[in-house]
Amino acid sequence: MNTLERRERKGNIVRIRLGAKEVPLLFIILVASCVQIAAQPPVLCTHIIFCLFNQEATASDPAGIHKYSEDLIGLLAPPEAGKAYIDSLADRLARAEQMARTGKGKLVAEANVVRAFNDLMKEVGAPSSLRTDEASMRKFREHAAAIKAFPALFSADRNGTNCNPGEAIFLLYLLISDNGTLYDGNLDSAVALMQWNPQRNGGGPSFGVADVEAMGSIASRLLSSYPSHHNRKATVALFDNLTGTLGF
Repeated sequence: MNTLERRERKGNIVRIRLGAKEVPLLFIILVASCVQIAAQPPVLCTHIIFCLFNQEATASDPAGIHKYSEDLIGLLAPPEAGKAYIDSLADRLARAEQMARTGKGKLVAEANVVRAFNDLMKEVGAPSSLRTDEASMRKFREHAAAIKAFPALFSADRNGTNCNPGEAIFLLYLLISDNGTLYDGNLDSAVALMQWNPQRNGGGPSFGVADVEAMGSIASRLLSSYPSHHNRKATVALFDNLTGTLGF
């Protein structure tokens, strides 16, 4: 499985039908085993990337936080960067996450997440239309707080315009997955699906799996193809610059 397939199988955008209604643009995990979680999640949680990472973000022990960090780094870092380097990124993120949660480390400003994405897109040769801004980031996180969506993952209710390091990586992943756009509707759909009762609504939902290649974002494709046009040193530098902007 190549890097693009591995990443997009982890977080592809598909359409989900609930009875006769269709929920658009909901992020799901096509293969639930891509992310293993310590505690057993709700049945529907195994299909919703927001829920899966929210479940992992609830971990407070070092091992759990490290697993959460490993899976977050796995969303972004290509295997061409090398296992040792990818492992070091996970270690650094886990330390930053633990320290931030205890008040001994730095949170990540929304502005830095925005800058990290925009700089990354410039480096991989994305068109200028593939950029984001602080206003859309603020709106998305405030919406998550307002509807109490996945509170372990999103922290605007307690951190304001700052993010936990793990949250920053997840937001960056969402931006890459949707070409710089953060959709409030994806949160609404995910929350609605989590509250949906299969027994009351007549059986389980039907998941219509979209074509992986057709649904991949331009941003994710450019990032995935970067190592094929650059050596490992350049790929490592790309991620060093990214993590430097995020502060870990």
